[in-house]
Amino acid sequence: MNYFKYILLFLILSGTLRGQSQEKNQSVFISGKVIDRDTKLPLKNISVRINNSTIATETDKKGIFEFFIPKVKHVTLLFSNLNYKKEIKEIEVDEDDTIRISVSMKNFTYELPIMDITSKPKPDTVFGTQKFSIIDFDFFEDKYFLLTIDRKTDKPFIRLADEAESILHSLPIPEEAGKIKDLYHDFMGYTNIMCEKTIYRLLVRNDKILLAALPVEDYNALVKPIIDTVNSQLLFSNYSKDYPLFNYFSYNMNDSTKKEIHTVEDAELMHAYRFEYYSLKTRDKLIARDIEREYGVDKHIAAAMISGFTQSLFYTPLYAPLYIISDTICVFDHYKDCLFHYNNKGIKIDSVKINYHHPKNWKEWKRMMLKDFTEDKIYAVYDNSGHKYLKKINTKNGKDEGKYPIIHYSADKIRIRDGYIYYVYRPFGTMQEKYLYKEKILLDKK
Repeated sequence: MNYFKYILLFLILSGTLRGQSQEKNQSVFISGKVIDRDTKLPLKNISVRINNSTIATETDKKGIFEFFIPKVKHVTLLFSNLNYKKEIKEIEVDEDDTIRISVSMKNFTYELPIMDITSKPKPDTVFGTQKFSIIDFDFFEDKYFLLTIDRKTDKPFIRLADEAESILHSLPIPEEAGKIKDLYHDFMGYTNIMCEKTIYRLLVRNDKILLAALPVEDYNALVKPIIDTVNSQLLFSNYSKDYPLFNYFSYNMNDSTKKEIHTVEDAELMHAYRFEYYSLKTRDKLIARDIEREYGVDKHIAAAMISGFTQSLFYTPLYAPLYIISDTICVFDHYKDCLFHYNNKGIKIDSVKINYHHPKNWKEWKRMMLKDFTEDKIYAVYDNSGHKYLKKINTKNGKDEGKYPIIHYSADKIRIRDGYIYYVYRPFGTMQEKYLYKEKILLDKK
């Protein structure tokens, strides 16, 4: 159980679980007012909820809302109404027990554009410039974090941009961070720059970016395995890309109890994995036994590492993602061909058959699924000779609900928010830098 105490200690020191690590059911009272951005009039019946949670309320006739939220360091609030554009508000919870915020929302204007029915739809450019190339991005409220490479200096910068394609703030990424990998959105809602020697958590104060350095080894060991939270539980896995079995667990932060939720295993691959021991030469078998005796590692696992089996063409790392949909834990187990549903206590509800991961051309399945950033919608990603397409997967029955082909060839760094697909792309054979694009997902249900 010491491992989980280290997890809590790391998160507490980073300011994440300051409230949850203390008294049970500790909470913060949050209130505010929502107005129309143009008329400044109060808006009633606006839904206000914690993103990816069932904790919610709505505004009254004066535009006022108030409710209690869990006392965690970082909370993402989602404001929505059919007649208004969704708004996201990132909240940093300090030592106070009460938070007051104000939000303005933009009314939708339903105008039917004049279209040439013979023309093909075109993606919208979210952000593009010849001054730098976008190598990755993430969402922050109604803005964007852009991880970029400067065209003239070839140096990396992190930038905060708005929907008007204005750069609000830029920071160079320190050279001592080492090689830059990508942006990672963790279970706490923070965006992090993943570098070889340092991880930088992105914080924003008055549209200014702050970099908070985190230790790479501790972050990878104690934060990345955590997938999400539900109620007072951390959901995490012991996944390793070099082993064909892993488990999903829950860890209750109130009583420090650990519970196994689901086991994912590729039985056929596991058989081949364990058989590696018997194909080794006698000398290598002795080495595998010595490793087992000295380090407690099963000799069959040691044998697979010695033989290099996990680096061969015969081995593919497992992929069976877990998502929280409302208060239900959904495990897409591609090796049992089932979608498993668990309640928020980790108790199995049911399972349904799935087959979307077995397309006619098996090479098209990219073993990638995406969750809409603001909606409880799941999409599977496919690739047909560089032309990526999505299928929306029903989270209750596991069925394919329609297909959407991405317009641009070889779209990269795909993310989904509010029914739009966002991605990075540079046209082949051009001098254009990599831009950020978006497309409205319009499913073909044929």
